[in-house]
Amino acid sequence: MSASDIQFGASFVALTDHQALGWQCRLFDQLQRGEIPRVCDLPTGLGKTSVIPIWTIALASQSQQGAVSLPRRLIYVVNRRTVVDQATNVVQRIRQRLQAPHDPGWSKHAVTLQALAEVLRSLATTEDEALLLAVSTLRGELADNNEWKADPARPAIIIGTIDMIGSKLLFSGYGDGRYWRAQHAGLVGQDSLIVHDEAHLEPAFSDLLHELAAVQRQDEEPRPVQVMELSATSRSGKGPVLTLEPQDERDDVVRERLDATKHLYLHEIKAGHDAKRAEVAKQKLSKLVELSKAHDDDQAKVLIYVRLPEQAQQVVAQLSIALGDGAKERIALLTGTMRGHERDRLVQTNPVYRAFLDPDAHFDRTVYLVSTSAGEVGIDLDADHMVCDLTSLDSLIQRLGRVNRRGGRGRKARVDVVVQVGETGTKNSQSNNVEEAIRATHAILHDWKSRLDGPIDVSPRNLRALLDGLDAECIEKAFAPRPRTLPLTDVLLDWWSLTSVNKPMLGRPNVADYLHGLTRDPPETYVIWRKEVTRLAKADVDAETLSHWFDACRIEPRECLRDRTDRVRKILDALLAKKRVGGQDCDFPVVLLNERGEAEAQFLSHILEPDFNLAYRTLVLPVEAGGLSAEGILDASALEEARDVAEAANSAEGGARRERWLLIRDADGEQFQRLMNGEYAKSLPRDLTERDRVILQPSPEGAEDREYGSYLLALTQARQSAIDDAQSVKTNQTLAAHTRQTVDQVQRIAQSLDLQEELKEALVKAAERHDRGKARHIWQWYAQNHDSGEPLAKSTKYRDGRVLGGYRHEFGSLLEASAEEELRKHPESELILHLIAAHHGWARPHFERNACDNTRTTSENEAAGVEAMQRFGRLQRRFGRWGLAWLEALVRCADIAASKPDAHWPVEVSQRVETET
Repeated sequence: MSASDIQFGASFVALTDHQALGWQCRLFDQLQRGEIPRVCDLPTGLGKTSVIPIWTIALASQSQQGAVSLPRRLIYVVNRRTVVDQATNVVQRIRQRLQAPHDPGWSKHAVTLQALAEVLRSLATTEDEALLLAVSTLRGELADNNEWKADPARPAIIIGTIDMIGSKLLFSGYGDGRYWRAQHAGLVGQDSLIVHDEAHLEPAFSDLLHELAAVQRQDEEPRPVQVMELSATSRSGKGPVLTLEPQDERDDVVRERLDATKHLYLHEIKAGHDAKRAEVAKQKLSKLVELSKAHDDDQAKVLIYVRLPEQAQQVVAQLSIALGDGAKERIALLTGTMRGHERDRLVQTNPVYRAFLDPDAHFDRTVYLVSTSAGEVGIDLDADHMVCDLTSLDSLIQRLGRVNRRGGRGRKARVDVVVQVGETGTKNSQSNNVEEAIRATHAILHDWKSRLDGPIDVSPRNLRALLDGLDAECIEKAFAPRPRTLPLTDVLLDWWSLTSVNKPMLGRPNVADYLHGLTRDPPETYVIWRKEVTRLAKADVDAETLSHWFDACRIEPRECLRDRTDRVRKILDALLAKKRVGGQDCDFPVVLLNERGEAEAQFLSHILEPDFNLAYRTLVLPVEAGGLSAEGILDASALEEARDVAEAANSAEGGARRERWLLIRDADGEQFQRLMNGEYAKSLPRDLTERDRVILQPSPEGAEDREYGSYLLALTQARQSAIDDAQSVKTNQTLAAHTRQTVDQVQRIAQSLDLQEELKEALVKAAERHDRGKARHIWQWYAQNHDSGEPLAKSTKYRDGRVLGGYRHEFGSLLEASAEEELRKHPESELILHLIAAHHGWARPHFERNACDNTRTTSENEAAGVEAMQRFGRLQRRFGRWGLAWLEALVRCADIAASKPDAHWPVEVSQRVETET
């Protein structure tokens, strides 16, 4: 088979091992024609994630036909972090097959896979086999491997949460510095298909996506973003919509899914007006445990859902007692408040959890998975039976999709729903809204039950028929309350696009409320445990030193536990009380970080005071404080030392290896001690580079050697990509060589993306001139270049960045290019000059005043700075906000690639730390 023989059916089987269903064939036909449905409204269990291989095949098919109109990047967005990992595994399997088509596991499809691979490879600008299809995951507990931003022409699949993807789309990427914000916005917001899974759960984000897409089309941006919603319970009444059609039921798989037997039983707990909340909660807990224990002899997989994390913990504790010896090995717990490290371990290795993903798994005794909403959406859980409390109708539909998911003859699932009937009072308006939705759901279920002699048939087919019998208003009341969305304005979008302004700006709000809407959900706090906190406190380091330390030794996503601020305060307060045994005073030093990375030292007792603001802040506890359960949940009864996971499994998560060491210098010499395990060494690891150093104990007065004392060191793995810290680059690169390679790479990118000729030429001319400001004597002095005849672009060793006095080499490049008569006459001169000025994240819109070139007069520098701001405004009006950022990204990607000593794109591109600033 040649590349010209790509067939959808054979290609789909080769990538997934499944025959394509009717709706999947129809979606492929639409995508191949360049038509993207607004919504795919399909029942749970019919493989909505297959849009990923369908897009892959459609893109290859278009490329084979010589006219690519589909976006090069597919961005798959979900609102559950566990689902992000599941989708990542699906994509990794697809790439594995494309990279190794002759592997014995799928060699029967080798010809088909090889044909697909050849076509996809032709879209990229290099021959890097490892990145035939770029795959990156962006979620709060997993490091970004950066593949998606290495080559803007290469097909890429990005899987991420709403917060991570949405913040980047709005020029405000969480964790992004000035250098990355515009580049990420350009690559997410142009030439991308954003697939929003389970869109009904985050209607504000869906509205935002469609509104931004409309803005881009109105502004005639080069490659406007496109949007597709996936949902089993769509709230969207707008089309075009792809859904099941009558002929789809000819397929055995579809019939089995639609007719999967599920019988729902209601169990009502009466609660009068005078009932106490605690009493009702205790009754409900006992009923949930009783119904779950009834399956103990069934050798089944039983899924237990509750709404709150503390309820899930109580169910696990009570069920363990009820089941007796060995019960803990048969119960797994999944909540959204688990620390990333423990949640990843659960998903990857826990046999009970893994059993719910394997339809053929068998146990001698019944196993139980207790979950909150973290396990409701998108995960391919397939339980035999389910026990749960009542929730809103849309959430209940999602839960039902996790039991007897695949159907089949002989499988009959029992679903027990515990319903609280009556009033017990609620705490806030948001709770009231949710309770109203739950009462409306109960009324619907009660009405269905009243028409039957037995349980309610909630098979997907019958559930859809029942829902079709309800009016839209009734369904809307039973769904979770829709958040109020905030209006987007041109001024607001303009403020967000000013990415060179790091400091807070009046009129530039945080993007969270625009991503999720005004939900009135209670605020949250991140909690982390670190070994160095106590040592830093004893050294009495100042706030600036703390901020530098946590910038150099950043908090990794796997370290984070996220919970409601009120729960964090309550649990830590109880923990501190238990630590104060026998009336002894006990307190712990802590570090607080805000969203900008600014740190402050505090004590635990002080931050637990009612008037102290912990909302949306990161709290770093010393490991001695404890408070972390074995499951990775905040727990006041966990008094033992918590585990520090700052250095755990770095390479597996795509990040550079890092270590923390203690250095002790005295008259006897040097000693090195690893902070994590206390082991001593004669020297530091040679493959690691020092990133930061904090003085823990200064040299004693009168010491002959002022270097005596003790230090805390942050070390990180050196890389050969100049996008990383300049001090981690191992290979010198001359300015001439770097410029040639940048020009070569940008030509390849422009050719592959089929840009207009005038844009191609503008990119090339910008690449030719982008680093000329590095030829200045001051920059070569900074780069420690002792060969005055051969300027360097990249050096293995730099002086302290302060020697530059604030000088920015791209500002020098801008001044030099502005003086060229030929360039001033070029029809794209404004774009060329802006691409030169913005290739390190400045000129959006400004440079700092001390970025000036001291070879020019003050007036020349000031005029160039003012013109850069005005030029940015003019170009943004012309190309659109995301269109301009995308063009900037094309030059940056070429610059990054050229910084490698070899001719290929970087396999791994890590975050740059600008030592020039």
